[in-house]
Amino acid sequence: MFILRRYADSMVPQGREVHAPETFRPWVALRTVVLAADTLWIGVFLALALMQGATQSAFLSAAFFIALFTTCSLIYNRLAFTVSESGLTVRTLASQRTFAFDDILRVDVLPGFIGTSYAVRTRLGSLQFSSLFAGHQRLCNLIVRRAGLA
Repeated sequence: MFILRRYADSMVPQGREVHAPETFRPWVALRTVVLAADTLWIGVFLALALMQGATQSAFLSAAFFIALFTTCSLIYNRLAFTVSESGLTVRTLASQRTFAFDDILRVDVLPGFIGTSYAVRTRLGSLQFSSLFAGHQRLCNLIVRRAGLA
């Protein structure tokens, strides 16, 4: 047992604190409500299909809302910000990109009527997140602290 412990202790880089990666995603309640709305509109579409005399515009309207809520659900379920030793990793529907903390220039906090928006300015462009993320304040604090902006 002593050998295993000594080996594990030697894995920690000397002189600096190691943090476990933390992932931040949109609120579970938001993702659940969007998925429920999608399910509701699928039910409406099926009910229209079973009804006699449903108009084409009713089908198109239901199909539009199915497409809208399915897209929103896909985006919200894929979207994530992960803070790790290597930097800030942003995962979107189409890509995953890591920004080194040295490349982060500033973080702008913009309070608004329906929530707070955060704009992270980097050498590689800017990215945004909002108070729709669970733990958004902690995410902002981690970015600011790890990028040495505090």
